[in-house]
Amino acid sequence: MSKRMQLLLAASVVLCILLSGFALAQNQAVGKSESVSKLIIGTTDQVEDINVNDGIFNTYREAFLTKSLIRVDPSGNFVPALAESWETKDAKKWVFHLVKNATWHDGEPVTAADLKFSLEYLPKKLGGSNWNIIDSVEAPDDSTLIINLLSPDGNFLTNLLMLRSVPKHIFEKVEDPKKFNDPSCAIGCGPYKFVDYEKAAGRLRFQAYDEYYEGKPAVREIDIRMFKNQEAMMMALLKEEIDTVYIYSGGISYYYVPRLMENEDLGYILIKNSGVPAALWLNQNKTPFDDVRFREAISYAIDYQELQNLFTAGYGATPAAGFIPDGSPNCIKTRELSFNTSQSIALLNATGMMDTNGDGLRENADGRVFQPQILVKSDSDSVRLGEMLKKYLSAVGLDAQLKVTDSSGFWDEVDAKEHEMFICRTTPWGMMMEAGYATGYMDTRSNGWPMVNDPAFTKLVDDLLACASTEETAQLAGSVQEYYAKELPAIALYWNDYVQPYNKKYDGYVVNPIHGILSYETFYELHTA
Repeated sequence: MSKRMQLLLAASVVLCILLSGFALAQNQAVGKSESVSKLIIGTTDQVEDINVNDGIFNTYREAFLTKSLIRVDPSGNFVPALAESWETKDAKKWVFHLVKNATWHDGEPVTAADLKFSLEYLPKKLGGSNWNIIDSVEAPDDSTLIINLLSPDGNFLTNLLMLRSVPKHIFEKVEDPKKFNDPSCAIGCGPYKFVDYEKAAGRLRFQAYDEYYEGKPAVREIDIRMFKNQEAMMMALLKEEIDTVYIYSGGISYYYVPRLMENEDLGYILIKNSGVPAALWLNQNKTPFDDVRFREAISYAIDYQELQNLFTAGYGATPAAGFIPDGSPNCIKTRELSFNTSQSIALLNATGMMDTNGDGLRENADGRVFQPQILVKSDSDSVRLGEMLKKYLSAVGLDAQLKVTDSSGFWDEVDAKEHEMFICRTTPWGMMMEAGYATGYMDTRSNGWPMVNDPAFTKLVDDLLACASTEETAQLAGSVQEYYAKELPAIALYWNDYVQPYNKKYDGYVVNPIHGILSYETFYELHTA
């Protein structure tokens, strides 16, 4: 780990220790003269509708409008939200004791019946494999919720971070929530209430909910301004038309960092990315991707230092074969991925895939040129990454073909498991889902992007889910990373810190591991500098 990275991590630890010494009520003590009347946030993420199925709007729903039973603090610990406490004896039956003074934004009380309804209604209407483990939900009284699982799941609280709590008295009348775009669909129980969405103008507005049971946040109004590209968004920041920017699980292009450093009114935070910003996923249900020698050959064909220079401008790191970024909980040291064309060629030769006619391209057993396909989204960075991988694979005799498609077509093909290889990032929450440690991405019983259906891996996942011991969890997490390093179901292309810029007129931004600066601590701590 670089000295710069060590200093950043040390600073993060100190910040979290300082924050942990203040209760939420103390955070509210910011003087009225220092509070923020309006925070304007720019983004390139585009909201299509305000219904509960819109992925981008749900980012803001989770951050501003609604609450789950629990949330995470800046250190990544689970802390109370709608549940003031909880307990489980076997990781199968979970009992939550709810706060008694929370209300929906229309004034109705939040009860256990609302949470039971949310856990039953939304998975039925919207799907979601992370809820398949729930057997039944009980609400014996207004402030007690019992969730019974089909099998023990020591990581179940992670699933609950994504619970979109909705008011039963509104949604029980809605047959198709995917088409329910009335403003009442955005009624929540969080610190902010929805004001309006101007689609043509690309603007969302949220206002502090004065009756919020934990007190009024220091930031009174939040405006989201949507831009078509980063250049337009950054020009607005430089002109002080917006106060900061937000891109879920990511930051701005490193190209803009020199301009930030030149402007004395702007600053930036480097945020450690606990997700993988770009990875190559290989479908083990297809030949020759089912051969570990072939997957390893591809890993040696990639010039990781060049990718790091091109895509992170020095703010990244060469990844390890164990896939889990440095600094993540229970991360262990696995071999660093390396660029070795000779080793790649030797491994490809060992699989029997040869260039028999001397044209520089390897053939299948039937004598035809092997042309593996790399699926990429149509955004510029994904296409550039795809072009770089095509170049690397060509150097070892693989005539890779790029298939560029829009986001909808991309996910249709991935969900159908029709891909051979594709490029995609992982998010911090995604790394935590299922049993954690990227298992939700790997395991065929969940997302299953590389179609890992190995009984040895399945047992590791099941053991992690059933584990209640901190020591055993760490040991199993290490075994999972060793499995990734040996089998290479996915190849991380680089790791990074992402850049979060802001105008220095406000101070007190606090980073949340999942939603970045859109944290409870920011809402209550932000003040004029």
